[in-house]
Amino acid sequence: MHTQASIHKSESSNIHSRHRRRQFFRAFIVVLAVLLAGWFVMLLLVLGQAVAATLDTRDAISDTAKNVKSLHFSEAQKNLSRASQSIKETEQSVFLLERVWFLPGLKDEFSNLKGTFVSSEQLVDSLSNVISLGQDVAQLAGLENKSVTFDALSPSTKLVILERLSTASGDFDLLSSRLQITKEELTLLKDSRLASPFLGVLNPVVDQMDQVEDQLKVASVLAHLLPEFSGFGKQKNHLLLFLNNDELRPGGGFIGTYGVMNVSNGEVLQTKTADVYALDKSSKNPVTAFPPVPLQKYNATSKWFFRDSNWSPDFSVSSKESIKSFEYESNIIIDSVIGFTPVFASALLDELGPIEVDGQIFTSKNVPDLIEFQVEKGFWESGISVDQRKEVLADLVNEVQSRLIALPFSKWGNIFTIVDEALKSKQLAVYSENEQVQQTLVNVGWAGVSSFSTPDIQWFVDANLASLKSDPVVNRSIRYSFFRNESGAWIGRTSVIYDHVGQFDWRTTRYRSYARLYVPLGTTLVRVQGLNEGPEVFDELGMRVFGGFVSVEPGEEKTITYEYELSDTVVKAIAEQTYGLTFLKQMGARDYTLTLDLDFDKNISHAVPAEIRNEWGDDRYRLNTKLSQDVKIEIGL
Repeated sequence: MHTQASIHKSESSNIHSRHRRRQFFRAFIVVLAVLLAGWFVMLLLVLGQAVAATLDTRDAISDTAKNVKSLHFSEAQKNLSRASQSIKETEQSVFLLERVWFLPGLKDEFSNLKGTFVSSEQLVDSLSNVISLGQDVAQLAGLENKSVTFDALSPSTKLVILERLSTASGDFDLLSSRLQITKEELTLLKDSRLASPFLGVLNPVVDQMDQVEDQLKVASVLAHLLPEFSGFGKQKNHLLLFLNNDELRPGGGFIGTYGVMNVSNGEVLQTKTADVYALDKSSKNPVTAFPPVPLQKYNATSKWFFRDSNWSPDFSVSSKESIKSFEYESNIIIDSVIGFTPVFASALLDELGPIEVDGQIFTSKNVPDLIEFQVEKGFWESGISVDQRKEVLADLVNEVQSRLIALPFSKWGNIFTIVDEALKSKQLAVYSENEQVQQTLVNVGWAGVSSFSTPDIQWFVDANLASLKSDPVVNRSIRYSFFRNESGAWIGRTSVIYDHVGQFDWRTTRYRSYARLYVPLGTTLVRVQGLNEGPEVFDELGMRVFGGFVSVEPGEEKTITYEYELSDTVVKAIAEQTYGLTFLKQMGARDYTLTLDLDFDKNISHAVPAEIRNEWGDDRYRLNTKLSQDVKIEIGL
């Protein structure tokens, strides 16, 4: 029997028990809150340290880039060491973050982030080696003095610099590969929740990586090529081809003038230029080789002289023929060929400034026309003999060479930019008899070769035959299209429109060309319209060729249209949704208008380069552009 007292005691005990539970729960909540707050504070501290270290990494790398650009390599090394230390601090912070982060689902992201740190540290190590090279070269050349010039360096200094460069090509290759790996690692982290704070901080550095990669490519190539082309350890003879693209030939332009540059250990021993006709007339050996049939038929050429040796549009092939012909006629051994057009010469003069030769002032605006006038008409008025008519060009070349080697190193960046642009636009190309060096030139696109990796290929090539210097007034535009006809066959059509806007005068006449269209092997020609003679179908350079003769009068517009069945390779690529097109530019050619209209009979998912937005969403790819350099198209179906 429960008494009133026992009931009261029981209730009091229950109340006390509930009170203790509430106190325990409150204590638990407080402890949990403190632990969570501590964890959160620790998390913020670790994240803050990581972001701060990442910020310092970004700043250190940016400072390094500025130091290298201003040739302050010792400061660059200090900032690079700072970047290396900051990367390690960021890595340590991420290691701590992994330990204090208890939430699941980020294991792979931590692993990827740590892998990026490893590749970044390797990249910095490689960059340090290359900066060390720059520091050595800068000290040897005295680059701290911004006004120092190449010709001010002693022969022994040039030799040591070349020796240092010859051992550094592997460092550039390693740096390039590690840069690529780091870029790929960062790409993988792009969608990572964990990495986004770090990538956000590093965005300025990431955005510059492509630019750095391009600059590195040039530096790497120079490290590979300069010792060879500077005659390191052995004299080299370079054949200079002055390719007059006012008289366009397959290999860039008519070889009206040539030069031989002798170099040894960085010293230009001499550069001699001469009229090509003088060499052909005084050949050391009798020329008996027969030229290609079009030269015989449309240019009245009975012997294959050096002046006509660049018949192949592949610069490496035409250079081999030029070397063979030149060595036969001159008994001079050649190691490499450097071919360039007046377009490149004009760009150089734009940087070097006007040059006066024999009372004539040559500028970037007038150099092609003034040279042409002097060697075709002006020499008569000046009382100069035919044999001496191109001496003005020799004097101009020697003055350009003198100005280049006297140019302060601080301005050589502008020269490299001009050279790079000329190589891309195929107004300049280089060939080497050294197979390893030649492969380097091919790999970086400086060799003017007929290389392509896509299923489809288009390459239109003109050969001015007995048309004087008419090419500047003959505009071209090219249109390429394909479609599936009613019977299901894939039909391609290439149209080339010539617009002759000139008139008959001392340098211009009707335009006469042996035109060639290169397409994939296996392409079947259906018909050609617009040729005066032809077509001829043959295989060359791993492609099918449609060749023929065309003549265009001043004031006339004329179109050549080729129609053909696409090759099985191209049809298969369309069916397998892997279509790609390379449209090669002829060396020496001006910038033609290029129009593409490709009907795939199925919707296009993506394209590079992209169409304009209002063309999206159908089964046709349309593009209007300038053929200023080789164009590569990739289509996703």
